[in-house]
Amino acid sequence: MLITLVIAFTLHEFMHAWMASFFGDDTAKNAGRVTLNPLKHLDVFGTLLIFIAGIGWAKPVPVNSSYFATRRIQSIIVSLVGPLSNFVLAFIGFSIIYFLPVNHSFESFLNIFVSLNVVLGVFNLLPLPPLDGYRIISSLFPTKMQMKLRPLETYGSIVFLVVMLTPIGDLTIIPFISNSIGIVINSFYSFYELFLP
Repeated sequence: MLITLVIAFTLHEFMHAWMASFFGDDTAKNAGRVTLNPLKHLDVFGTLLIFIAGIGWAKPVPVNSSYFATRRIQSIIVSLVGPLSNFVLAFIGFSIIYFLPVNHSFESFLNIFVSLNVVLGVFNLLPLPPLDGYRIISSLFPTKMQMKLRPLETYGSIVFLVVMLTPIGDLTIIPFISNSIGIVINSFYSFYELFLP
């Protein structure tokens, strides 16, 4: 599980940093975040919390959208590539299971790899600060509304923890993510059944 999380978190944050740099914002690059070195991306407390409470996070990538040529669209893309990278990793893991004969231990690892990456992808698309889904949604708002939402972003981590560590999360977010795992994995099956009958 730890290996899976390191790979998933590292690629997720790397993609945010790389895409922002590609669009002209070198903030993350100057902070040493355009790298696949896990030590640059993992947050000690966020990683430990995964094993304690089942939730956690990596270090957020600093992004300054004022450097983007098309601020709104490129901000959305930068936010989107993180979760997308997790879905790609999940698809790769699923494809290995689907096509290649693997031993039981490796298959168990790949099943965890696929499931955790799907969970991270779906989870980060939730419209809660400081998650990517919130950044995507807020990028669609007018600038004045974005400014009004800044205080929410400041205390976003607290709101996030309250939701996830109380029955609110158990009744809403957890069931949604659980159902999403099945939907995404079934879509992988459908893809191969459609193109490789």
